[in-house]
Amino acid sequence: MNNVKGFSFSGISCGIKKKGIKDLGLIFSSKECLAHAVFTKNKVIAAPLIVSKKILKKNKIKGVIVNSGNANACTGKKGIISAEKIINNAAKIKNLEFNNFFISSTGIIGEQLDSKKIINKIPELFSKLKPNNIKDFANSILTTDKFIKIKSAKLKIGNETGTILGIAKGAGMIHPNMATMLCYLVTDIKFEKKTFINFINNATDKTFNAISVDGDTSTNDTVLGLSNGFINNSPIKSNTKIGNQLYKEIEKIFYYLASSIVKDGEGSTKFCKVTVKGTQTIIDAKKVCEKICTSLLFKTALFGSDPNWGRIIASVGATGLKYIDQSKIDIKINKNNVVKKGIGCKLTNKINMSMKKKEIDLEINLNKGSKESTMFTNDIGHEYIKINSLYRT
Repeated sequence: MNNVKGFSFSGISCGIKKKGIKDLGLIFSSKECLAHAVFTKNKVIAAPLIVSKKILKKNKIKGVIVNSGNANACTGKKGIISAEKIINNAAKIKNLEFNNFFISSTGIIGEQLDSKKIINKIPELFSKLKPNNIKDFANSILTTDKFIKIKSAKLKIGNETGTILGIAKGAGMIHPNMATMLCYLVTDIKFEKKTFINFINNATDKTFNAISVDGDTSTNDTVLGLSNGFINNSPIKSNTKIGNQLYKEIEKIFYYLASSIVKDGEGSTKFCKVTVKGTQTIIDAKKVCEKICTSLLFKTALFGSDPNWGRIIASVGATGLKYIDQSKIDIKINKNNVVKKGIGCKLTNKINMSMKKKEIDLEINLNKGSKESTMFTNDIGHEYIKINSLYRT
């Protein structure tokens, strides 16, 4: 974990959560940032997203305020006013503009956010800012997560060393087109605007939009990238050697964070990589991936370490792709053949034992084209039901 030049972090308790648990975080840059965000595609969106989308267009962000424990979603005009009051108060304290602050929330949907609790703690939030308070911030944004999610990288750029840092939260309501997760990527490296936007979009598509825990997307999902250009390098451009290196590092960071969300999936015990090959289009491959990754029958079989390939091939057929030919479908579990040309192979002890691993590699080949796609999911068991049936109580 590396500090990022020009960025400071803090995380404190403001009383939204019980027992003094951290529930309010701040990222602050000494310089205005080049910013880009990817948001949930859920048609029901939370108040902070409504507010932050407008702020993002001004491209003057210096600070990010995040609360956990309350999503400030489905709270109407009152929720928007609460978010705006918080930003106005922070801006006033620092003698900055409203558009210098981005705001996020995560937690229970449908309850009004007590903005006074946050506003009363904003002075403390600023006073606790330090470049190395990254873990405090990461802890302050958690909900049902079991652990914090942080990943960083350093790269030599000319005579300077640049840093990229990613922080995320998420464990449930996770599915492509973004789920109940938040991710903040901050860097002191200067980027060309178009390049930065493309890097964030492409890396998000290959990672956060390629995971599924339970098939549900949330109202608050956000991936926000901030570049303050503190090391003052020549702006990074696409299709250059250093640009390609930087994109790979951003994708690696996003992959680690997205994978961590799946591994942290509420009550999960296994991580599963699902690769679908041999389709006519990438969209078709994604469609099959999503069908398998959201199958409760498949996910409960994972939980029980059961190599029940019938649940997998049934999900493939349920996609309704017209060119599927069941006599051509091959399925492998941990590189072991379980289906060949639509017919089941003998389930050896080796296959049965491999299902007990914490990480499962599933490959389905339709053998009807050259396209493929990959998604990441987990199992669902008793603990998921326990957590979500008692979430509010």
